[in-house]
Amino acid sequence: MERSSSRPPMPLVSHASFTASTTAPPVISMFRLLSHPQVESPQTGSPANTSPSGRIQGQYISKDFRAEVIDGIGEIVDELSQVEDQIASYALEHIHSDEVILTYTSSATVHKFLAKAAAKRKFTVIHAESYPNNHRDTHAVVAGRRPVGSGDEESLSPESFQKSLTELGVTVILIPDSAVFALMSRVNKVILGTNSVLANGGLVAAAGTRVIANAAKVHQVPVIVVSGIYKLSPVYPFDYESLIEYGDSSAVLPYEDGDLDKIDVENPLYDYVPAELVDLYITNLGGHAPSYLYRIVSDHYRKEDITF
Repeated sequence: MERSSSRPPMPLVSHASFTASTTAPPVISMFRLLSHPQVESPQTGSPANTSPSGRIQGQYISKDFRAEVIDGIGEIVDELSQVEDQIASYALEHIHSDEVILTYTSSATVHKFLAKAAAKRKFTVIHAESYPNNHRDTHAVVAGRRPVGSGDEESLSPESFQKSLTELGVTVILIPDSAVFALMSRVNKVILGTNSVLANGGLVAAAGTRVIANAAKVHQVPVIVVSGIYKLSPVYPFDYESLIEYGDSSAVLPYEDGDLDKIDVENPLYDYVPAELVDLYITNLGGHAPSYLYRIVSDHYRKEDITF
C-alpha cells in the first residue's frame, strides 16, 4: 500500500515573476538625471510588490541629483581652465638662460610654458613647422596670429590673441622638419606637447614627434613633455598601430593634376612615442618620470572604470 504524502504540492513559479523579484534597481543614465532631477529610489527595508508588468512597486524617496552633477561639471571646467597656468609655473625650474630649445607643433601648453620662462630668461627657440597637418597653425603661433584651425567666435576675442615669443624677447627660428636632425646637436633640450599620455609612460602626439624624439636620443638631448593630468589615459598600448589615425592624403600629395594610379598615399595624424624616448613629464601636479605614471593612473582611475 502506498503511503500518501502529507506535504502540499510545490507552487509553480513563472520565470517572469522570479526574475522580477530578484532584479536589481534599474541603472539611471546621466541624461535622465539632468532632464528629470527627481529620481526615485526604493527605501531600504520596505517590502516590494510586483506589478502585473513585472516591475517592483514600493515606497520611494526622491532625491535631487542635478545640482550635484552640475557642481561636479563646474569643478572639472575650473580645473581645465587652470591646467596650462599650473604647468607654466614650473617653467623657470627647467628653462635656463642662453639655452637652445627645440619644440614642435602649435601646442598652446608649450607656448604658455615658454612664455612664462621668457619673463625672466633669455633663450632661443627652434620651432619645427610640423608639415603637412599643422604647419599653418605653427606659422600663426610664431607670428603671434590666431591659429587657422580655431574658427569659433570665442577665439576672436582680444584675450585669444597670444603674444608671440619674439615680442617677449625670445629668439625664434622656424625650420622645416627635415632640418631637425642636423640642428639637434646644438639643442640643449626638447619640449613637446601631446594629445594623450598612456599608462606605460608612452604618448600619442602629432605625426613627426617620434622622429624628433629619436634624433634627441641619438644626440643625448633630454626630452620633456608638458601635459595636463586630464590627458592621462589608463590604456596600455598593446597594439599601438590601432592608436594611429590617418588624415587626408591630398595634404601630402595633392590631386590637382589628376588622379594617381598604382600608388598608395598615407597621411598619419599621430605618432606613438615609447616611454624610453621621454625623460620627464611636466604636469599640473609637477614633474614625473615616465615610470611613475602608473601610480598617477591608479590615483585617478578606479579598477571598475578601466576594465571594459
